[in-house]
Amino acid sequence: VYFKEGNPDPVGTAQEILESGQKMYAKLSPETKEFFDFMMENELFDVFGRKDKKQGGYMTYLYQYHSPFIFANFNGTSGDVDVITHECGHAFQGYLSGQDPIMEHADITMETAEIHSMSMEFFTDPWMKEFFGDREKDFLSMQLEDAIRFIPYGTMVDEFQHIVYETPELTPQERRREWSRLEKIYMPHLDYEEDPFFSKGGFWQKQQHIYNSPFYYIDYVLAQSCAFQYKVWMDEDYREAWKSYLALCRLSASKFYPEMLRECGLKVPFEDGYFEEIVEKLEKKLHA
Repeated sequence: VYFKEGNPDPVGTAQEILESGQKMYAKLSPETKEFFDFMMENELFDVFGRKDKKQGGYMTYLYQYHSPFIFANFNGTSGDVDVITHECGHAFQGYLSGQDPIMEHADITMETAEIHSMSMEFFTDPWMKEFFGDREKDFLSMQLEDAIRFIPYGTMVDEFQHIVYETPELTPQERRREWSRLEKIYMPHLDYEEDPFFSKGGFWQKQQHIYNSPFYYIDYVLAQSCAFQYKVWMDEDYREAWKSYLALCRLSASKFYPEMLRECGLKVPFEDGYFEEIVEKLEKKLHA
């Protein structure tokens, strides 16, 4: 919870959120208009809640039909708008890469794929009043803070994975102790009080990636840092930042990660001083 009065919720029904998304993407660019109209006309959203529906949200690609497909569960929270921005970032890239005759170019790795989704969250910020009304500024503040807060957490998950996979002989108690130690380094503001599970290092068991997709989580961090580059860039020159993003989506997996970023005018996260520069620029935005 980011605000005493509660987090901002979207205005309108689930159907109206989709319709607002269609209007937004029609204004963003000709490419996004074509993409979203295609999704709506072909019923490629399964996002309304219903009894016994599986939980979760994702974008997948139907190769035989050259079509992205988005699955989600709208529940009346800001997460519904995240579907229209984050998952549509994935789907938009999938829609563009589907036009590439070389199928392997669509087989992108996650540190690239998440740039498309996380950056789209920021590129759609100018239209958030349509979704949140008078609480637009609250949502934008929450969105940026949440994205920044994720960086230390995502990095902590990665370090924890290295520890537990390099030393499989650790007991459950020792694993929890390692997680508690890392929390004090990466997230010293946390206070679980006397909670019998989380206060003793149990939170990591909520993170399914540690079990299901080892060493994937750092890709989110790399991608989020690139999305921050776009956030800074679009505030200075939205049109040029969008041109770069469009080029990145079209490149897909045709080039390796560092080369692709440089070609699109982005810096590579592995370069010295990279995060210091990002933090400095974001700090100015937080205190603006």
